Amino acid sequence: MQFALDFTESLPVPAQARIADGMQRADDNADARWKHIFDAAVLLAAQKHRELTSDEVLAEIERMPNPPQTHNLAAIGPAMKRAAQMGILRRTDRFCRSKRPEKNGNLHAVWESKYYMACRS
Repeated sequence: MQFALDFTESLPVPAQARIADGMQRADDNADARWKHIFDAAVLLAAQKHRELTSDEVLAEIERMPNPPQTHNLAAIGPAMKRAAQMGILRRTDRFCRSKRPEKNGNLHAVWESKYYMACRS
């Protein structure tokens, strides 16, 4: 997977490159089972929420019996980008604070679902 560098933002290009490298390493070393199930949880959350963050995806995983784990949750960022590349999500220009206590209010990108189902039967 290749990560694009954004030359229009305020971070210097070397910082962007370090972030992209870290995300790639996290994705490369993530547990394969976790990646597959996380991808499915993104789709499930996208069907339930018009807009979402990784908080909603993690909530879907936690509803599963014996949810898979990975050693570094930094792999979430690449998974959300992978969902955007697959056409499930579209990144907005907004951010919000995580509601999960263990995240200590970290900023999360807000994503728009392209699979939101307003009426579920």
